[in-house]
Amino acid sequence: LYRSDLELQFKCYHHEDRQMNTNWPASVQVSVNATPLTIERGDNKTSHKPLHLKHVCQPGRNTIQITVTACCCSHLFVLQLVHRPSVRSVLQGLLKKRLLPAEHCITKIKRNFSSVAASSGNATLNGEDGVEQTAIKVSLKCPITFRRIQLPARGHDCKHVQ
Repeated sequence: LYRSDLELQFKCYHHEDRQMNTNWPASVQVSVNATPLTIERGDNKTSHKPLHLKHVCQPGRNTIQITVTACCCSHLFVLQLVHRPSVRSVLQGLLKKRLLPAEHCITKIKRNFSSVAASSGNATLNGEDGVEQTAIKVSLKCPITFRRIQLPARGHDCKHVQ
């Protein structure tokens, strides 16, 4: 567990929840190797957080102690090793594997641009109205995060012009 991209998570969830969303009953306390852990329950059930155990684990045998003050038979516990790569490593992987050549991107943008122009009513049925749209205003904000695009990239299935 010395790798920075691996986490050891311990969480509790309701047995009927197929998505296994973290849900800690108020009656549960957890200790690892005799170190009590603070459970983040938040204001509602969706704000509960899993426990990160890497910092309290040691090489060899470890002990998780679950203390309950009331029945919590409706809940299950899970210990999971989670791979959480850094943003930098994900970006490097995408750049290595999924980078489209510039010519391919230009062709896709032209194709998408012409379909946007056609759908906005700038062309007649036969395309012979003599008016051709040659420019479009493009936002420099990512359509997903709404932040300014720092590194322009395009997925194989992207339809947006940015």
